[in-house]
Amino acid sequence: MSSKLQLTTLAVLVSAALPAQAALYKVVEVTPGVSGSEYYGTAIQPSDKALNTSNPLGCFDPTLVDGSNSCDASAENSSSSLFFALAGETRNWAEGVSYREEVAFAIDNSFDYIEDGYDGFEDYCFFQLGYSTCEYWASNQWNGWYKELNGGTTPPNNSAAFIEAASFKSSEVNVIINSLVSAAEAIGNYHSSTTRNQAFNSADLANGTGKQSRAWAKEDTYTVGSISSGAGHINNFSKAAIWDGSNAPIELDWKNTSDNGSGNDIYAQGSARDLIIDANDSERMYIVGYNSTADGDSRLMQATIFKQKTPGTDISKSNWDSNTVVNAQAEIGGDFIHSNSVVTNINENLVAVGQAKRSGSYPQNGAVANRLFVISDASSSTPSASFLSGGIFFAGAGGEMGGINNFNEIVGRIDIENNREYEGKQRRQRAFIYPYAPTEATRGAIFQNKAWIIDNLTNGGSLSSHNNQYRIYDASDINDAGVISATALKCAGGYDSVASDSYCGNGSTNETVVAVKLVPISDPAERSIESRPLENSTIERQGGSLGFGAMTLLGLFGFMRKRIK
Repeated sequence: MSSKLQLTTLAVLVSAALPAQAALYKVVEVTPGVSGSEYYGTAIQPSDKALNTSNPLGCFDPTLVDGSNSCDASAENSSSSLFFALAGETRNWAEGVSYREEVAFAIDNSFDYIEDGYDGFEDYCFFQLGYSTCEYWASNQWNGWYKELNGGTTPPNNSAAFIEAASFKSSEVNVIINSLVSAAEAIGNYHSSTTRNQAFNSADLANGTGKQSRAWAKEDTYTVGSISSGAGHINNFSKAAIWDGSNAPIELDWKNTSDNGSGNDIYAQGSARDLIIDANDSERMYIVGYNSTADGDSRLMQATIFKQKTPGTDISKSNWDSNTVVNAQAEIGGDFIHSNSVVTNINENLVAVGQAKRSGSYPQNGAVANRLFVISDASSSTPSASFLSGGIFFAGAGGEMGGINNFNEIVGRIDIENNREYEGKQRRQRAFIYPYAPTEATRGAIFQNKAWIIDNLTNGGSLSSHNNQYRIYDASDINDAGVISATALKCAGGYDSVASDSYCGNGSTNETVVAVKLVPISDPAERSIESRPLENSTIERQGGSLGFGAMTLLGLFGFMRKRIK
């Protein structure tokens, strides 16, 4: 018997000896009606707010499962029975320069890296990521960007968007969806014939004083995003923006200057990523994202909460305070610890989440990680970031923030390896969920009031065989019913064992990248937590190719979602 077979057989025997419990989630794959090499889940349809009061357990409540409503997860191979729609996108190659960010890598506000072609990509990797694989990383990203640069006014379509099985804006190029308002209305942007990024909600949004726009979220009649000065990809400044209906956007001022910095070839930037209207404070509005703070010739891109000074319908630019998030700012104690930071989401409890990228000059525990943080009170005039720590959030762990619902359940992705990245290989990442200060005790208890790698919540019970086809890479969004939009690696028919690090077909079968939603298992008797074991094997892959998607999910892509570096 070969050593490979012995190790796999041992893992199966070990897992078979574990208690026969059930998972917390059913993995439901969404098969869209668009063509692409890979499919990514980017947003989930919100649940009805009335559900929160009548059924605070959301889809963990067995009374909501009747075969015709939102929480029926009985179908193994289809999402047609599920009410909550998933939005997603395709990728056929690395985009190189994000279709979402105002500047390349969310850092290049001098546009030096992007102007230097392949060498600029390699320099960014070398100075800001530190990988020993920068030549490969840069080649992968540059090849994708080269396709767009040489594609003319209508570049080849890399991002085809979909909502469930239906294509979305199929006549447009490089459509991305940042959030869903309903199964019919998405928020995002696309590449038009006149500009690289054109924002939309139910219709195209006005570009204000600029030529380029991005949209991220909508609440009531208000949509937030950004306006950039130019239609192209270099030498733009941008401002956070808010649209009221179809009116022209209000562009929010930078922190402490009206100078866009172009005279120093460093351009001021701003972006609004989410908003909330506080019903407990006369409908005061909060917008989260980042804003530029002038520091000499520099324009520091720092996590910011824009707080409406006077509550109500006045959204004029003079009615906003721009509050930089303490601990996530660029300069701390006289050192420029972070290269950039952003608040990505906020909920009705005024709890906000975000991320701050450590500067390449200040690695921590062998990595210049994208650090994840939570803000417990966004209403403070000095909002403060607390970086996630303990348990799965080990010191120096990096990741991407996905979102937070109104029960304070946070999702995203995080490193699951702690090897040295700086001058080494990039760590593997997996999706996580964290019930931060749960607002519903019974709901928090389901997760034992701690953070989990989601792969450990999809193992065991009658769904084990079905769920074992998937390893959940990224959790991009979560609604109040607890349904999660996600991206997974898939091994059709199932991985060799239920182990977290199991191979597909003993390493000889290709995995695919698929969009999935994670639906809570409603019956308390049928759900529990059975962590996946580790094989800890050194099995060598023989002849099998991970393909573009699996390789990038192991860390060589990096710019996919809205929580992007």
